[in-house]
Amino acid sequence: MQLLRIAPHRLYFFSGMLAILVMFGWWGYRLPALSAGGLQTHAMLMPLGFFPLFILGFTFTAGPKWLAMPDEKRGFVLAGASYLTGVAAQIFSDISGLSWTGLAGSVLMLLAWLGVTLRWAGICGSSAVKDRWHGWVLLFGMMHGAVAMFTLMLVRAGLSQYAVPTTALAVFGFLLPVFLNVCHRMLPFFSQNVVQPYQMWKPYWLLATWVVCCELIVIGQGFALPVMTAIGAAGLCLSSMTALYRWQSYRCLNNRLLAMLHYAFVWLPVSAALLLAQASGLHTGSAAVHGFALGLMGTMLIGFVSRVSFGHSGRPLQAPDWLWLVYWAAHFAAALRVLASLLHQAVLMQVSLTIWIIALLVWGAKLLPVYLQPRADGKAG
Repeated sequence: MQLLRIAPHRLYFFSGMLAILVMFGWWGYRLPALSAGGLQTHAMLMPLGFFPLFILGFTFTAGPKWLAMPDEKRGFVLAGASYLTGVAAQIFSDISGLSWTGLAGSVLMLLAWLGVTLRWAGICGSSAVKDRWHGWVLLFGMMHGAVAMFTLMLVRAGLSQYAVPTTALAVFGFLLPVFLNVCHRMLPFFSQNVVQPYQMWKPYWLLATWVVCCELIVIGQGFALPVMTAIGAAGLCLSSMTALYRWQSYRCLNNRLLAMLHYAFVWLPVSAALLLAQASGLHTGSAAVHGFALGLMGTMLIGFVSRVSFGHSGRPLQAPDWLWLVYWAAHFAAALRVLASLLHQAVLMQVSLTIWIIALLVWGAKLLPVYLQPRADGKAG
């Protein structure tokens, strides 16, 4: 276990992997006895339960390099352990019915997140690099995450009217801008390293458009303003289709690890179109939010975390057959969950969840040992 202290990605990815397995297992336990309260808890906890830990692993591994700053190794064990304990307290509260443990867990999550957010703000502010836009956008998303965790605390304190804003902030104010920010920086970079010749395309107007669209959706979803949601969704749909074309995604599919990122990004225009349909009055249920959370972010998470885990453990940057299967199982499961909302078929929800759990168990069984072992190439880290 001492190896978890060596580098931030080890501890955060290890914690995130435990959290995602526990949370999907918890939802498998809760789903058969579905209730309105259970759905509300699910909508708040799933985006805030495991995604933030993986985000921290990537942020404090790649982020300092973006900003030409020294690796940040202070306090990450305390932050990761505190956040994971807070998530565990949330799950225990839901299962046991002890509301005070949910409140205590939300406070612990918020305090841990405020600590890492302030640390990242300090790194951004101290950097002498002129181009710090990706760092600032990441901070923008992290600040929204802090607000989401604060409103989660209010819900746990009995103010249930903040449940919908919590989900809107978590999914569209926090996670989506962070994922799109990373895609904007890394997909053209990775593609240029694999595809030759390749013209890198990552204009900052595109990143700004995504940030503005996400904020419009947060306002629209949080305050029941469908016009705002529709404008934001339409902007995401059109701009993401432009990005897919300009990134020449069709030329990036021969390399599995790279293809995983491009195929995951295809979910963005699809999910945005579903959200636009919902805002226009069509009865699509939760199809859009599951398209974003499971389709885009879920499959993108598998791609990015696997890539970072392989690279920083001294292993070849290649997607083995087991990972390729897990990845496409996740796509299939995400599509089933979207169809479950569109067709109002509860059985598809069960099938989707079962596939997710099996895929995540395989993913976890393969990657968890990596964080507990020295690098395969003998280097430090």
